[in-house]
This record gives sequence, C-alpha cells and structure tokens, in this order.
Amino acid sequence: MPAEARVSPEAERAAVSGALPLGEVAKSTSARFNLVSLAPSALLATGIGILIASGAFSGVPSMHLLFTRLQDVNVFIASILFLIVFCAALILQPFQLQLVRILEGYWDDVPILRGLKFIGVEINRRRWWDIRVLRDDDDLLASLYPPEIDDLLPTRLGNVLRAAERRAGEQHGFSDPIKMFPRIYPYISAPLSKAIGDARDELDIACRMCAVLWTLAVVTVVTFAADGAVIATRGVVLFIPALAALMGIVSYRAAVRSAEDYGKFLYYVFDLHRQDLIRALGYEPPRNPDAEIELIQAITEWLVEGARAPARYRERSGQRSASP
Repeated sequence: MPAEARVSPEAERAAVSGALPLGEVAKSTSARFNLVSLAPSALLATGIGILIASGAFSGVPSMHLLFTRLQDVNVFIASILFLIVFCAALILQPFQLQLVRILEGYWDDVPILRGLKFIGVEINRRRWWDIRVLRDDDDLLASLYPPEIDDLLPTRLGNVLRAAERRAGEQHGFSDPIKMFPRIYPYISAPLSKAIGDARDELDIACRMCAVLWTLAVVTVVTFAADGAVIATRGVVLFIPALAALMGIVSYRAAVRSAEDYGKFLYYVFDLHRQDLIRALGYEPPRNPDAEIELIQAITEWLVEGARAPARYRERSGQRSASP
C-alpha cells in the first residue's frame, strides 16, 4: 500500500484511542457505544433498581413489592430512567481504558489493589516457571507470558496482552513494538483494521461485563447480609450473587480469549505492513531481509529513543537527500 494512499478514518481513530469521536456519537448511537457502555450500564442499573424496588435496602426483599412497584412504572418514568442510564454510560465511556488497565494488572495507582500485586505476580511467576521448565512448551509460553520474567503482571489478561505487545514485530527488528504500533496502524488494510477493531470491541465488552457482574455480586451479597435476607431464606438468596460472580468469571475468561485474538492481529500488522511504514518515513525497503531488520531497528531507535535518523533519509519533497 503506497504511503500516499488515503488512510481509513477507522484506522486513524483506532490508532489514537480505539473509541468513536463525539461527533459520530452525536449523529447516531454507535454499535460500539451500545455494546461497550450502554448495555452493561443498563444491566448494572437494572440490578440495583430491582434491589431498590424489592425493598432490599430497607429489609428482606419482597417479590410482591417488586411486581407492585413495577406496575406503577409508566412511559415517563421509564424515559427518565433511560436518560439517566444513557448519561451515566456517556460519562463512564472515557474510563473504559482505565478499567481494562486495572483488569490487566496495572495496580500501582489503585491503593486497594496495590498490596495484592506481589501475590498476583508471584502466582504468574510460578505458572511461567511450570510452562518454561517443567512442560518445556515455548509456544504456549509465548502466547501467555512476556519474554522477560521481570515484565510479568499480576493477572492473566495483562500477561496475554503484554506477551503480544513485546513480541509482535520483534522478528522484523521492532525492539519496542507497542510504541511503534500507532505509527504503522494508519497504513494497514481496511479488512485488517476492521478485524482489529472487532477484536478490541470484544475485549472491551468482556471487560465491562466482568466489572458490572462482579459489582452486582458484591452489592447484592452485602445487601442481603445486612438486611437479614440471608438468615430469613437460610442462604437461598445467595445464589443470586453467586450466579453474578460466576458469570463475571466467564466474562473474564472471554476477555482473555479476546486478548489472544487481538494479540494475533498485532503480529499480522507488523508482518504485512512494516514496509508501508518504511515508505511513509521516506525510505525504500531493502530487498535483503537482514538489511531491512537493521533499518527497522534504526528507525525504532530514532522515533522511540530519540536517536539520529538513519542514513539515506530522503525528504518527501525531494529537495535533498542525506547519505552517509
């Protein structure tokens, strides 16, 4: 794909933030917003609303009270509630990246989780050792964990994503693939851009559902324990938070699978479009594979580490050419 080719808007947006701009949301509610933000927010609001309507926050929940109050809900009240949920989803949308990072295991800025980071890292270190030494399965290790043990994160989701971020493009000379990824992304093909966007959407949906379901599990178990419902029903009501927690675990596993798919697409980007990046920066891709690797290494050092531009750089205007 020539460097002068038009970059798809989807690629540009995904390379910057992975989210639709506000103007697109203003035109129509996007499918991404509906799935990633609105649906999980509606689920959380519905769960808490059922607790409130059933009287769970003031005593033992009553199904009769719940159905009675639901009958009093008219179109106006339903519209107001939907508007509240919609606004809440809009407000929470910018925090999606932070949510994913928390589930990945970036806990240094989260006081509650900071103390648990060492435990999670140690568990994954032992798993890393088991796969590396006892099983001797290099392919499985490469898909689940980063190459350096010092890069381990406390969660499986974080390690799967970091494994791809560290290894994708490595065989082509990209020493820091994740920092070079936004530079190469605008030049990828439309089908690959769509595939990456879909994989990212699936990851975000699974992460949001995981957080919502675990939140519902915590809220319901605390509420049922405080209002006496656990004792009154002899623990039968605990199946509700247990079910929510179980579905949250399933959602987390779905997020890990989506992360594996997303990581594969990172490899495809560098495999198929590294030469497009080279041309876009004003170079001619070498025919010799070793020379190409050396050039990519030099480009990475130039753009990421601030080193001098590699030799034989030519400006697009064609006004000058620098040679060693």
